[in-house]
Amino acid sequence: MHNFTIVSDLPQRIWASGMHRIVKLEGWTSPLVESVTHTTFGENGSTLMQPDGCWDFVMMKTAAGVMVLRTGLTTTAVTHEFAAGDEILAIAFKPSSYMALMPGEQMRDEGVVLPGIGPDRFWLGTDVLEIPTLETVDRFVDKLSRNGLVEDNRVVASVVSGHPMAMSERTMQRHFLKTTGLTYKAFTQIERAQKAAALLRQGRPAADVAFALGYADQPHLIRSLKAIMGQTPRQLAAP
Repeated sequence: MHNFTIVSDLPQRIWASGMHRIVKLEGWTSPLVESVTHTTFGENGSTLMQPDGCWDFVMMKTAAGVMVLRTGLTTTAVTHEFAAGDEILAIAFKPSSYMALMPGEQMRDEGVVLPGIGPDRFWLGTDVLEIPTLETVDRFVDKLSRNGLVEDNRVVASVVSGHPMAMSERTMQRHFLKTTGLTYKAFTQIERAQKAAALLRQGRPAADVAFALGYADQPHLIRSLKAIMGQTPRQLAAP
């Protein structure tokens, strides 16, 4: 069951997944942010964090306190262990969002814990920032932008949108690797795996998905999904 409220002028979509409560902010118009999701875990367990073509600021709240993590784009799935009561606020930045302090080419498949200052602030380079909450995330993103900590790489944005600016192949690849940490080919492989996973979850047969998305055959689809998403088509299609 979904319902909507307003926080920070953005609508929320709230739903339950098993014993967990998930809130997703909707209506972002920022060129920097793809999505904002807050999860409260209702029981001990683990979850598979799959590549989504974005990099993140992640605020992890546990019984030990709050930790701020900066992650790069990932190329394989990562298992995250959690306890009942843990919370995660994930701000997913678009692949075209560039942070000179921690560029994509240095952050691929990496996660860096940022040093905290007391219970509610942390260091980002020489800047001291307030740890964002679901209610203040828009101000946090605005400050990152105003302080020049995160910028939109319009070259990469044009490529991802499917309407690339006029440039040489070498220039495009240089911008893409520096900003995302991936070659354009690797990025499109992740995009295709995401699309395949979405179709399988909708109930489409694996053979149809392989054909629709240009995989050589069904075994090729299976190998790609296991390598990138950490699951087979059958596992992805399971309710």
